[in-house]
Amino acid sequence: MRVLIIGKSFAASVFAQYFAHNPDNIVFCTLGGTDAEFIDILPDNAQELIEFVQANEMSLTLICDEDLIQTNIANEFIEAGLDIFAPCGGVLRILNSKIQTKKFIYKNKIPTPRFQFFEKSQAALDYIRKNPLPVFIKSDVSNAAPTCVATTFSRAKEAVENIFNCGAKKILTEEYLWGKEFCVYTICDGSKALALGEIAKFQNSFAALGADFLDENDREQVSKSINTIFEAISKEYGGYLGILGFNFIKANDKIYLLGFETFFKDIDVQIMLQSLGQNWDKLFISALSGRLNEDFPQLEQSQDYALACEFYENGKKINISSSAKTFNAARRMLVDDGADAKEIEEALRFWKY
Repeated sequence: MRVLIIGKSFAASVFAQYFAHNPDNIVFCTLGGTDAEFIDILPDNAQELIEFVQANEMSLTLICDEDLIQTNIANEFIEAGLDIFAPCGGVLRILNSKIQTKKFIYKNKIPTPRFQFFEKSQAALDYIRKNPLPVFIKSDVSNAAPTCVATTFSRAKEAVENIFNCGAKKILTEEYLWGKEFCVYTICDGSKALALGEIAKFQNSFAALGADFLDENDREQVSKSINTIFEAISKEYGGYLGILGFNFIKANDKIYLLGFETFFKDIDVQIMLQSLGQNWDKLFISALSGRLNEDFPQLEQSQDYALACEFYENGKKINISSSAKTFNAARRMLVDDGADAKEIEEALRFWKY
């Protein structure tokens, strides 16, 4: 199989390595430093990428970076008559905007933290002054400015001004909920979706396969929310092709939907690869062909424990993961590779492992 990986993220490097390890594959990647063959094309240069795919007859083209998925690349591939594994069309309108995401969730009557959005800094500050802290303050566009958790009004004012100074036209304020966060990843073929697994999160720096703090009622609510979203997407946008992650939080014994991921986060990607005993080559091709249900009536889940950690060392982001038959063995492997043992223990206490 001939594969093109588009992106420069850690997730792109992981999938490049995965596909390149199969001797039957010929793999190209816009990111250097992997076992795939590097192509000197910018990952956002749709026209050159299209010409490369046409000249080399790719079996699978995969976009691995969220910021690239939010561009028009997938639409341009479709217009050129080429398959690409990424969402496209009208659904990008809700995926490219945190405000549209929240409105879509709210419109479909799925519990989500209270939110407001503003086009003027003074209006945002007046609202924040009258409401409880802490509060999340976010740019409407993902890459405009980092999200802030403001615990004081002065910090909130600084964040609001920074977001607008970075060029954002709108900001989103969101109720701060203290709880246990997790993400449920799915793969979708345009009409059907398969759940790939759930990953527990701690402070965006530690992740573990499975969210054991969820009970049966919690999982029923999660499943209902996911089904509702896919039904709404199918009705309004004709379906969804790609990876879609659902970010939830369990707070006050209630499940809230926070937002979506359009591909695996860097901290999650190795866990997902390690946890599923599937042939990902066939999984992606099956999704492109609209045959997920027929080809994969049941996904094989590994029984190993999988953990991951993300941290910075000398200004460079480091992602490590481990997988083992026992939880303690996986934890020891992670610490041996450089993870902070105290942070892992803090996460486990929080999750009550």
